[in-house]
Amino acid sequence: MIGTFVITTLGCKVNQYDGAAVAQSLRDAGLTAATGTRTPCDLAVVNTCCVTASAMYKSRQAVRRALRRARRAVLVCGCYGDFDAPAVRALAADLAPPGCHVTVAGHGDDLPKTIAEIVERLRSSPRGAGVPSCGAGVSPACLAGKMPAPQGRPAPVDLKARRLAVVARNDPADAHLPSVSHVDDHQRAFVKIQDGCDAFCSYCVVPFTRSVVWSRPADVVLDECRRLVASGHKEIVLAGVFLGAFGRSTCRRNRWDRSPSPLPQLLESVAAIPNLWRVRLSSIEPGDLTDELLDTLRRCPQAAPHLHLPLQSGADSVLARMNRQYDVATFLRTCERLRESLDRPAITADVIVGFPGETDDEFAQTLRVARESAFAAMHIFPFSPIPGTAAWPMRHQGPGPTVVQARVKELTAHANELSREYRRQFLGQSLEAVIEKPSRHTPHRHAMTDRHVTIAFDPPPDELTGQVRRFSITGDDEDSVTGQLIR
Repeated sequence: MIGTFVITTLGCKVNQYDGAAVAQSLRDAGLTAATGTRTPCDLAVVNTCCVTASAMYKSRQAVRRALRRARRAVLVCGCYGDFDAPAVRALAADLAPPGCHVTVAGHGDDLPKTIAEIVERLRSSPRGAGVPSCGAGVSPACLAGKMPAPQGRPAPVDLKARRLAVVARNDPADAHLPSVSHVDDHQRAFVKIQDGCDAFCSYCVVPFTRSVVWSRPADVVLDECRRLVASGHKEIVLAGVFLGAFGRSTCRRNRWDRSPSPLPQLLESVAAIPNLWRVRLSSIEPGDLTDELLDTLRRCPQAAPHLHLPLQSGADSVLARMNRQYDVATFLRTCERLRESLDRPAITADVIVGFPGETDDEFAQTLRVARESAFAAMHIFPFSPIPGTAAWPMRHQGPGPTVVQARVKELTAHANELSREYRRQFLGQSLEAVIEKPSRHTPHRHAMTDRHVTIAFDPPPDELTGQVRRFSITGDDEDSVTGQLIR
C-alpha cells in the first residue's frame, strides 16, 4: 500500500461519475480509500463544481476540509479548478500543512497525467514536494471562503481564452480516465455517456469549463454497465451534460444532420443486460425526447418511467433571454406525449427564479406551467450570476433579493403540493424499489422506486441494502410515502 485517499465530489451526476473514475484510478494505482469521515489520509481529492455561487462556496469549503485532513497531497479537480484556480492556490498557501503538495487541475488540464504524477510522488517519497505559490489578484472574499465574488468582480480567469485553448486541443483528458467497476456508497451507478456543452445558455458557465462536446463509445459504455451490474448495482443512470447530444459533436440542434440519434439504441442495449433492474436517463432536454426514444422507453420494462426535463422558466420571453433551445409549447407537448405513452411517469424539472428582467407576469407563467406539467418534483434555484457568462452584464436588471426569496418560497410550496399529489396515486398499491443504506439520522430505512418516489419503512433485522424488494404503500409523509415490506 502506498497510501490512503479520500474524495469529495460536488455537483451534477456527470461530476459524480468523474469522481468515481478518479477513485477507480487511485485504487488501480495501489491507494486505499480511508475509512471514517475525519481520519487523516495521504491524499485528499476534491472534485469541484462552479455552476452556481452556492456550488463555488461549497467547493471552497471542501478544499478547506481537505487541506486540514491530508498529510501529503491534495488534488483539486473539476469545474471550479478551471473557473478560479487562483483562489484555490491562495487557500493552499494559507492552509496547507508543511510538505503537503497541492495540485489544481481543471477540465482544461490533463487529469490522468496529473493523477499519475501524484501517485508517483507518493510512491517515491514519504513527504510531498511543497505547495505552489499563491496566485495573484485573488479577492479577500474568495480567501475567506465566503459566498463568492463581489458583484463587480470580473471573471477570475479569461474563460473565453481558456475555452478556445481547450477546444483547439480537442482531446478531453477526462476521456482517458479508467472505466468504473463499482461505485462505493451508492445503490445507483452513474455512467457518463456524454460530456461537454456548446449551447451557451446565457446563465451557464459549463461551456467554458467543459468546452469539448464528446461521447463515449457505445461498446465501452455497455462493457462498463455489465461490470457494474455484475458487482451488485441494480440500477444504472445514464448521465451526460447534454444527454441528447450523445453521438454528436455539438449541442446546437440547428447544426445536427438528419442522422438518427444513437441514444435509443444504447438505452435498449443497456436495458437488456441480465440482472439489471432499471436503467434511468439522468436529464434530457424537452426537444430531445424523440419518437424513437419514447418508443424505447415504452417497450423496455427495465427503462425507468422517470424523465428529468429542465424547464428553467415557464415564460417564452425569459427562455429567449436564457438562450434556451425550446419554447413553452414544446415543453408542455413533451409532457403530454410522455403521459400518453407511459404509465404514470414521474416528470421532474429544474427552474431558475429571478432571472434578469423576470416580471410578476413571467413568474406567474412559470407557476401555470408547473401546474399543467404536474411535476413529481422540482429543483428550484434562485438566479446566480456567474462572471464571464452572457447573463453577467444583466445581473442588476433582476428582481431584488426580497422578491426572489418570496418567489422561491411560493414556487417551493407549489412544488411540494404537486409532489404530494403525484405520490398519493400510489396509496394502497404495491411498488418495487431499491433499498438504500441505513442512515444515522433516522430510525427508518428508505428505498427508491423507478418513479422517483421514496419509500420510508421499518426494516426487519436482516440486511437489505441494495436489494430490490416490493412494498405495500400505506401512507404519505412529508417528502415520501410510507410502506410495508412484502415478504
